[in-house]
Amino acid sequence: MIAALLLACATEAPTPSGESPSGQQAPPSAGGGTFHATPTFELEGEGAQTPRPIIVISLDTVRADRLGVYGGRAQTPTLSALAGEGARFDQAISHFPETCLSHWSMLSGVLPEVHGNVPAHGGSRYSGPTLAEVAQRSGMSTGAFIGGITLTDASCGLARGFETYDDQFAIDPTDMRRPADDVTAAAVAWMQAQSGPYLAFVHYFDAHFPYTPPAPWDTRYDPDYTGSISGSDADLRPYRDGGRVPAQRDLEHILALYDGELSDLDARIAPVLAAAPADAVVVVTADHGESFEHDYYFNHRAGLWDGVLHVPLIVRAPGVSPQVRPEQIGLIDVLPTVSALAGLPVDARVQGRSFAAALQGDGGIERERVVAITDPWMPQPQIAARTQDAKVIHQEDRTLVYDLTTDPAEEDPAGDVPAELEDFRDEYRAEVTALEGDQVAAPEQRLVDDEERQRLEALGYLAPGQPGPPPGGQPGGQPRGQSGGPHGPPPHGQPGQSGQMGPPGPPPGGQQGGQPGRKPMGQPPNGKHRPK
Repeated sequence: MIAALLLACATEAPTPSGESPSGQQAPPSAGGGTFHATPTFELEGEGAQTPRPIIVISLDTVRADRLGVYGGRAQTPTLSALAGEGARFDQAISHFPETCLSHWSMLSGVLPEVHGNVPAHGGSRYSGPTLAEVAQRSGMSTGAFIGGITLTDASCGLARGFETYDDQFAIDPTDMRRPADDVTAAAVAWMQAQSGPYLAFVHYFDAHFPYTPPAPWDTRYDPDYTGSISGSDADLRPYRDGGRVPAQRDLEHILALYDGELSDLDARIAPVLAAAPADAVVVVTADHGESFEHDYYFNHRAGLWDGVLHVPLIVRAPGVSPQVRPEQIGLIDVLPTVSALAGLPVDARVQGRSFAAALQGDGGIERERVVAITDPWMPQPQIAARTQDAKVIHQEDRTLVYDLTTDPAEEDPAGDVPAELEDFRDEYRAEVTALEGDQVAAPEQRLVDDEERQRLEALGYLAPGQPGPPPGGQPGGQPRGQSGGPHGPPPHGQPGQSGQMGPPGPPPGGQQGGQPGRKPMGQPPNGKHRPK
């Protein structure tokens, strides 16, 4: 069983004894693996006596612009039909280009950094409630059906509030997903067994690399290719690690395979949508996209261009007429919007905004900016801010400014930082710090054995063969994965400032507590992952 396997990879860490500033005891770390903070509630509004059912479908690693429903090549009749019955958001933006923390933000309505170094700790430090915890408190049944290894509870700790968290599946080391048909079957069976309102979270990992769609989608978008590259991990990894640049014809073929994955996935989610009750709030979105440009290929975790951040978002609900929304929103806005449409109360600490009234014909949508970051606990972190018309990306050694009205592909960085984005890093830091009192103390860092390390390497989260993080310790001698400040990275740093973001790591050798053969979670990838 995958949960048992991943928990076995963790060190036998002692139960943390410290209290968070909010007074919440840090929960036990299950053998140094998953931990679940005890939620606290500051709910506003009574909520409906009988909330509407909610179905959230997450298409991991799906960028919006490749989908037919957004004008892309990949045929998506299922999504197009759904969009014809509800609202399609044309500028939905992810805050974090990795699966675990992006989903934590989506399902909690707060910025990713508030949750702390989740992969290293085995769970979120934030004690505010998730959508599942609010739904459960409101009398709804809650079930999650997981399609990828990085969102299993043992990897991410996302099971908080879910009575059913179905993340058990056999692992093929060449393609670490659960087949979409299996996810769909489990979700539909559970939905049909419910007698009252429920929340179903359904996660699909099929579009994540490797790109290996079944027939007819394996040749549909590039039937004449005669080259040698495939969408397998073995073929893609040399490019993903920055060692090679694909020939244009090979790149076109890989894009065709990715598009094939999207079309195949579109058909396999149809039974879930068909099983949704007529009064349900239905959401289809993604945690992040994928990069096929900017000299950063077949990956996502170290890029903040729109190919990685621009995701689909379609919402169907009673009272929402068919519409296309051109306004920009962030994934933290999903929770308050869905909650309002379903009749659930919303926690006062949620940083996202509800646009339910606008979808139901009352007013517009205003979000001046959306901020996204790469992993701040890794070397060379980046931070970006985006308005409707402009975007700024702060990398370690340069700042990129794009005019999205004339350069939507972000090919020609030029000009000065717009006035409305000059101080966004200070504002972002204040938003994160504002919730530091709602974080429990971090447990000790999880360690992984060779088997899990190999999986993380294959997914790009660890560098192949890397023995461990670089030498050096955090302030105070804390091991990597434990925060140097209440909200994560050391308090002296800001994203985008070289040398001031994230702890450098545990001692050399990647071992801790005298346990050979295990390596710390959250260690940096190969430096060549950094976008050029």
